[in-house]
Amino acid sequence: MNQKQGDAARRPARDDDGGLLARFWRSYMKRHTRSYLAGGVFLLATTALTIAIPVFVQHAVDAIGGGTASDAVGWAWAILIAGVAIMGVRTLSRIYFFNPGRVVEYDIKNDLFGHLTEMPQRYFDRVRPGEIISRGTNDTGSVRAFVGFGSLQLFNVVMTLVFTLGQMLLTNALLTLLCIIPLAIAAFVLRYAIKKMLHLVTRSQQQVATLSERALETYNGAVVLQSFNAVAGATRRFDDANAELKDLSLGLVGVQSWLLPIVQVVGNACLIIVLYAGGRMVIENDLTKGELAAFSVYIRTVAGALFGMGWLINALQRGWVSLKRVYEVLDAPNDRPKSAAVPLPTPGPGGNAIAVKNLTFRYPVPPRRGGEAAPGDAPLDGPIVGADGEDRRPVVLEDVSFEVTPGEVVGIFGLTGAGKSTLLNVLGRVYEPPVGTVFVDGVDVRDVPLAEFWRELAYVPQDAFLFSTSIRENIALAAPMGERDDARVEAAASSAALTDDLSALQDGLDTIVGERGVTLSGGQRQRTALARAFYRHFSMLLLDDVLSAVDHATEKRLIAAIYEQAKGGTTLIVSHRISVLKRADRVLVLDGGRLVASGSHDELLARGVEPYVRTNRLQEARERDGDDAEAPVEAAHG
Repeated sequence: MNQKQGDAARRPARDDDGGLLARFWRSYMKRHTRSYLAGGVFLLATTALTIAIPVFVQHAVDAIGGGTASDAVGWAWAILIAGVAIMGVRTLSRIYFFNPGRVVEYDIKNDLFGHLTEMPQRYFDRVRPGEIISRGTNDTGSVRAFVGFGSLQLFNVVMTLVFTLGQMLLTNALLTLLCIIPLAIAAFVLRYAIKKMLHLVTRSQQQVATLSERALETYNGAVVLQSFNAVAGATRRFDDANAELKDLSLGLVGVQSWLLPIVQVVGNACLIIVLYAGGRMVIENDLTKGELAAFSVYIRTVAGALFGMGWLINALQRGWVSLKRVYEVLDAPNDRPKSAAVPLPTPGPGGNAIAVKNLTFRYPVPPRRGGEAAPGDAPLDGPIVGADGEDRRPVVLEDVSFEVTPGEVVGIFGLTGAGKSTLLNVLGRVYEPPVGTVFVDGVDVRDVPLAEFWRELAYVPQDAFLFSTSIRENIALAAPMGERDDARVEAAASSAALTDDLSALQDGLDTIVGERGVTLSGGQRQRTALARAFYRHFSMLLLDDVLSAVDHATEKRLIAAIYEQAKGGTTLIVSHRISVLKRADRVLVLDGGRLVASGSHDELLARGVEPYVRTNRLQEARERDGDDAEAPVEAAHG
């Protein structure tokens, strides 16, 4: 799908259903108009042949009654030829109707994926992964059925009923009107069933998302569940969600199971009317035997169309509900600031200068209903205003100000919850800073295009996320496809102290690490993520406690490598290990979200800055005792 179509698909939807359908037509279906027209022509031919067969039956029966057997044989051949022709044109009509459905599904999935990759982190903080997966798989599949099977059945049912009833009226209007009475009763019943089915379809689609979320949580946390003997509880939660989906599905099947027999009963009722009333008309010579036989075939055709209407309703309802759910994601607002396209100044040999001025930061409002925010909900970034008019959201960073000169290495220290990781998330624009608080070379980062900003940045967060591919491809993640520099990958791996680990792995750098790097240890995952940063050409380097899972021997090698790599850009290092911060040009000490001290390692010790001094004393004591354990919890990272 081209960019213009994608932009049109993502514009906020109008509240009315007609507006949504019009957008969907313009964005996805309009370019398949020729295919639908061709399908409509072949479907019209199918209907015409289907209606012609009863006429041939009528003439054949009348020919037999008139004693002209040769004419009857001719009409029999006409019936056979029409039947074979129906097979051909019906197949072509399905091709021309079904193929656009596959293409539309493909386009929607691409648009969903593209839109989600552009959404800010705060969106994913509020929306369950299972909900997103459900809308990208189950709902897009239902939209495909809506576009393909649904449109085919809609044309088929409408044309069959219109042409068949029209032919019946031409044959005998009175008998046709008598048959319409049961059809009207069936339409009244269908009206109630449609309303009930729509409710059940909507709830079942929501429950599929809940079940997907339960499965994802269980699979990702399988080790935790097993080690805490909590599998039974997780299984019970999954069973409860699955049971609710089962009940909804059985309710839907229940409606369909009595709805479809009603259609069959209506068809049989119409056939009884034809045989009784039509038989009397034949006796009174108001109707020929051939016309009566034709009417019997017409009734079967109408009954088949009504039977198809049941499947049509199901496909249209599921598709319509799914279409609205898909557009809730496509229309979810991207609340990143509209960049003024101010170019990022060209960094010098030492990187960029970073300035933070009076930075106060609050996280967005947490999800409603325990994390079950709808994907289409607008991110709730506004304040929670109390009776006194003050914002009640917790302050994570408060009035933080500092400057980092190009090429400077700045360490960041603080106890748990001090705001260290939040500060790096804001500096890395994982969460956008308030206007006028973060500057790079004097330019407000909110005015710099995000892609351009990130091109100059290498950021290693606490959670060393790896993709389910090889170590080599994880390290060269930023390389354009087909442009990976293997020599640079090996150099980055060596700098991240991965060489010894790679020699112990069967495939070395080409070892597949599994989902989220599950086959590697915590330290190996951290060092792979660190190598990924070393692979990049950066002017700003942000490292968030990247040595927390390595031993002290490896730590010493990594510290030297980090400071060597830091020569290429401005660097900020978060760590709770004082040994990492000793070589920093300056260390920022955070406490309760506020910057309480700044200075070199020796200056902080000389001034007796707590808790920096206490943590240094505890860690030095552990090193003297040969204890490789972490510092106490009170001095752990935040």
